[in-house]
Amino acid sequence: MSAGLGQRLVDGLARRPGGVLGRLAYRNGPKAHEPSFKAIRDALGPLEDERVLEIGCGPGVLLERVLDGGATSAAGLDHSPDMLALCMARNREAIAEERLQLKLGDTATIPWPTESFTAAISANMFFFIYDPAAVLAELHRVLAPGGRLVIATISGPLPRASLRNWWLYPPMGPSLNVHTDEEMHALLTDARFTGVDVTSDGGALALQLAHATKTATARRSG
Repeated sequence: MSAGLGQRLVDGLARRPGGVLGRLAYRNGPKAHEPSFKAIRDALGPLEDERVLEIGCGPGVLLERVLDGGATSAAGLDHSPDMLALCMARNREAIAEERLQLKLGDTATIPWPTESFTAAISANMFFFIYDPAAVLAELHRVLAPGGRLVIATISGPLPRASLRNWWLYPPMGPSLNVHTDEEMHALLTDARFTGVDVTSDGGALALQLAHATKTATARRSG
Protein backbone atom coordinates (compact mmCIF):
# COMPACT_ATOMS: atom_id res chain seq x y z
CA MET A 1 0.00 0.00 0.00
CA SER A 2 1.41 3.42 -0.95
CA ALA A 3 1.94 6.04 1.75
CA GLY A 4 -0.55 8.37 0.07
CA LEU A 5 -3.26 5.73 -0.15
CA GLY A 6 -2.56 4.64 3.43
CA GLN A 7 -2.95 8.17 4.75
CA ARG A 8 -6.20 8.65 2.82
CA LEU A 9 -7.49 5.42 4.33
CA VAL A 10 -6.54 6.59 7.85
CA ASP A 11 -8.23 9.94 7.23
CA GLY A 12 -11.44 8.40 5.92
CA LEU A 13 -11.78 5.79 8.65
CA ALA A 14 -10.22 7.40 11.73
CA ARG A 15 -8.52 10.80 11.68
CA ARG A 16 -11.25 12.60 9.70
CA PRO A 17 -13.97 9.98 9.18
CA GLY A 18 -16.23 10.61 6.23
CA GLY A 19 -17.86 9.14 3.20
CA VAL A 20 -19.86 5.95 3.15
CA LEU A 21 -17.26 3.87 5.00
CA GLY A 22 -16.68 6.52 7.66
CA ARG A 23 -20.38 7.00 8.31
CA LEU A 24 -21.00 3.26 8.53
CA ALA A 25 -18.05 2.74 10.89
CA TYR A 26 -19.06 5.52 13.28
CA ARG A 27 -22.85 5.64 13.01
CA ASN A 28 -23.36 3.85 16.32
CA GLY A 29 -19.94 4.59 17.80
CA PRO A 30 -17.15 1.99 17.43
CA LYS A 31 -17.32 -0.65 20.17
CA ALA A 32 -13.56 -0.29 20.63
CA HIS A 33 -14.18 3.19 22.07
CA GLU A 34 -16.34 1.94 24.94
CA PRO A 35 -13.46 1.53 27.47
CA SER A 36 -12.42 5.13 26.84
CA PHE A 37 -15.99 6.40 27.20
CA LYS A 38 -16.38 4.56 30.52
CA ALA A 39 -13.02 5.77 31.82
CA ILE A 40 -13.89 9.38 31.06
CA ARG A 41 -17.35 9.17 32.62
CA ASP A 42 -15.92 7.56 35.75
CA ALA A 43 -13.23 10.24 36.00
CA LEU A 44 -15.74 13.06 35.57
CA GLY A 45 -18.07 11.83 38.30
CA PRO A 46 -21.24 13.86 38.99
CA LEU A 47 -22.04 16.31 36.21
CA GLU A 48 -24.67 18.56 37.73
CA ASP A 49 -23.99 22.25 36.90
CA GLU A 50 -21.17 21.25 34.55
CA ARG A 51 -20.59 22.81 31.11
CA VAL A 52 -18.68 20.18 29.12
CA LEU A 53 -16.68 20.49 25.90
CA GLU A 54 -15.66 17.45 23.87
CA ILE A 55 -13.00 17.90 21.21
CA GLY A 56 -13.14 15.37 18.40
CA CYS A 57 -16.72 14.53 19.33
CA GLY A 58 -17.31 12.23 16.34
CA PRO A 59 -20.87 10.85 16.16
CA GLY A 60 -21.71 12.22 19.61
CA VAL A 61 -22.05 9.05 21.67
CA LEU A 62 -20.06 10.41 24.61
CA LEU A 63 -21.78 13.81 24.41
CA GLU A 64 -25.13 12.04 24.63
CA ARG A 65 -24.02 10.23 27.78
CA VAL A 66 -22.61 13.40 29.33
CA LEU A 67 -25.95 15.15 28.84
CA ASP A 68 -27.90 12.12 30.08
CA GLY A 69 -25.60 12.17 33.10
CA GLY A 70 -26.85 15.58 34.19
CA ALA A 71 -24.57 18.15 32.57
CA THR A 72 -26.22 21.54 32.31
CA SER A 73 -24.90 22.01 28.79
CA ALA A 74 -22.34 20.60 26.39
CA ALA A 75 -20.48 21.49 23.24
CA GLY A 76 -18.77 19.41 20.60
CA LEU A 77 -16.01 20.23 18.13
CA ASP A 78 -15.03 18.09 15.16
CA HIS A 79 -13.29 18.67 11.83
CA SER A 80 -15.40 16.12 9.93
CA PRO A 81 -18.73 17.39 8.51
CA ASP A 82 -19.97 13.81 8.25
CA MET A 83 -19.29 13.15 11.94
CA LEU A 84 -21.03 16.38 12.95
CA ALA A 85 -24.05 15.32 10.89
CA LEU A 86 -24.18 12.02 12.78
CA CYS A 87 -23.74 13.87 16.07
CA MET A 88 -26.59 16.24 15.23
CA ALA A 89 -28.88 13.34 14.35
CA ARG A 90 -28.05 11.49 17.57
CA ASN A 91 -28.48 14.56 19.79
CA ARG A 92 -31.30 16.31 17.95
CA GLU A 93 -33.40 16.86 21.08
CA ALA A 94 -30.55 18.35 23.11
CA ILE A 95 -29.75 20.75 20.25
CA ALA A 96 -33.40 21.83 20.02
CA GLU A 97 -33.40 22.46 23.77
CA GLU A 98 -30.21 24.53 23.36
CA ARG A 99 -28.34 22.25 25.74
CA LEU A 100 -25.83 21.22 23.07
CA GLN A 101 -23.84 23.34 20.65
CA LEU A 102 -21.78 21.82 17.83
CA LYS A 103 -19.13 23.46 15.68
CA LEU A 104 -16.94 22.44 12.77
CA GLY A 105 -13.36 23.43 13.45
CA ASP A 106 -9.82 22.66 14.49
CA THR A 107 -8.64 21.88 18.00
CA ALA A 108 -5.69 24.26 17.70
CA THR A 109 -8.13 27.21 17.59
CA ILE A 110 -11.14 26.20 19.68
CA PRO A 111 -14.03 28.49 18.60
CA TRP A 112 -15.44 29.34 22.04
CA PRO A 113 -14.63 32.24 24.37
CA THR A 114 -12.20 32.05 27.27
CA GLU A 115 -13.48 30.25 30.40
CA SER A 116 -16.59 28.87 28.66
CA PHE A 117 -16.49 25.38 30.20
CA THR A 118 -16.10 23.66 33.54
CA ALA A 119 -14.88 20.40 32.00
CA ALA A 120 -13.25 19.32 28.75
CA ILE A 121 -12.87 15.78 27.43
CA SER A 122 -11.13 13.94 24.61
CA ALA A 123 -11.74 10.30 23.71
CA ASN A 124 -9.66 8.33 21.23
CA MET A 125 -8.45 11.30 19.21
CA PHE A 126 -5.49 12.84 21.03
CA PHE A 127 -3.13 10.50 19.18
CA PHE A 128 -4.05 12.32 15.95
CA ILE A 129 -2.92 15.71 17.30
CA TYR A 130 0.44 16.78 15.90
CA ASP A 131 0.86 19.90 18.06
CA PRO A 132 -0.40 18.79 21.50
CA ALA A 133 1.07 21.86 23.23
CA ALA A 134 -1.08 24.18 21.11
CA VAL A 135 -4.22 22.14 21.72
CA LEU A 136 -3.63 21.90 25.46
CA ALA A 137 -3.06 25.67 25.59
CA GLU A 138 -6.44 26.16 23.93
CA LEU A 139 -8.13 23.72 26.31
CA HIS A 140 -6.59 25.58 29.24
CA ARG A 141 -7.92 28.85 27.82
CA VAL A 142 -11.52 27.73 27.37
CA LEU A 143 -11.73 26.09 30.82
CA ALA A 144 -12.93 28.15 33.76
CA PRO A 145 -10.67 28.28 36.85
CA GLY A 146 -11.09 24.96 38.63
CA GLY A 147 -12.17 23.31 35.38
CA ARG A 148 -11.20 19.72 34.71
CA LEU A 149 -9.63 18.06 31.68
CA VAL A 150 -9.90 14.32 31.00
CA ILE A 151 -8.16 12.65 28.06
CA ALA A 152 -8.42 9.00 27.06
CA THR A 153 -5.88 7.97 24.44
CA ILE A 154 -3.23 5.31 23.71
CA SER A 155 -0.02 5.14 25.71
CA GLY A 156 3.28 5.17 23.87
CA PRO A 157 5.41 3.59 22.70
CA LEU A 158 3.19 1.58 20.40
CA PRO A 159 3.22 -2.18 21.06
CA ARG A 160 4.76 -4.62 18.65
CA ALA A 161 2.43 -5.99 16.03
CA SER A 162 0.27 -8.86 17.24
CA LEU A 163 -3.05 -10.45 16.41
CA ARG A 164 -4.66 -8.18 18.97
CA ASN A 165 -3.41 -4.93 17.45
CA TRP A 166 -2.74 -5.86 13.83
CA TRP A 167 -4.80 -2.89 12.62
CA LEU A 168 -2.01 -0.54 13.70
CA TYR A 169 0.49 -1.80 11.12
CA PRO A 170 0.29 -0.32 8.47
CA PRO A 171 -1.09 2.31 7.81
CA MET A 172 -2.48 3.36 11.20
CA GLY A 173 0.67 3.12 13.31
CA PRO A 174 2.73 5.83 11.61
CA SER A 175 -0.21 8.23 11.92
CA LEU A 176 -0.49 7.99 15.70
CA ASN A 177 1.22 10.54 17.91
CA VAL A 178 1.43 8.72 21.24
CA HIS A 179 3.16 9.63 24.50
CA THR A 180 4.47 7.74 27.49
CA ASP A 181 2.79 8.53 30.79
CA GLU A 182 5.75 10.69 31.75
CA GLU A 183 5.61 12.60 28.45
CA MET A 184 1.87 13.22 28.81
CA HIS A 185 2.37 14.41 32.38
CA ALA A 186 5.01 16.88 31.18
CA LEU A 187 2.76 18.16 28.38
CA LEU A 188 -0.05 18.89 30.81
CA THR A 189 2.24 20.50 33.35
CA ASP A 190 3.84 22.68 30.69
CA ALA A 191 0.33 23.78 29.66
CA ARG A 192 -0.13 25.09 33.25
CA PHE A 193 -2.51 22.37 34.41
CA THR A 194 -2.22 21.21 38.01
CA GLY A 195 -3.19 18.04 39.86
CA VAL A 196 -2.00 16.08 36.84
CA ASP A 197 -2.48 12.32 36.96
CA VAL A 198 -1.66 9.99 34.07
CA THR A 199 -2.08 6.22 34.13
CA SER A 200 -2.08 3.39 31.60
CA ASP A 201 -3.87 0.08 31.99
CA GLY A 202 -0.83 -1.99 31.01
CA GLY A 203 -2.58 -3.98 28.30
CA ALA A 204 -1.13 -4.89 24.91
CA LEU A 205 -2.69 -1.69 23.57
CA ALA A 206 -2.62 0.46 26.70
CA LEU A 207 -5.50 2.82 27.41
CA GLN A 208 -3.93 5.97 28.78
CA LEU A 209 -6.10 8.16 31.01
CA ALA A 210 -4.95 11.66 31.88
CA HIS A 211 -6.80 14.12 34.05
CA ALA A 212 -5.80 17.53 35.30
CA THR A 213 -7.23 20.81 36.58
CA LYS A 214 -6.93 24.45 35.65
CA THR A 215 -5.97 26.01 38.93
CA ALA A 216 -8.68 28.16 40.49
CA THR A 217 -6.26 31.07 40.85
CA ALA A 218 -5.05 30.98 37.24
CA ARG A 219 -4.64 34.34 35.60
CA ARG A 220 -7.13 34.96 32.82
CA SER A 221 -5.73 34.49 29.32
CA GLY A 222 -6.77 35.93 25.94
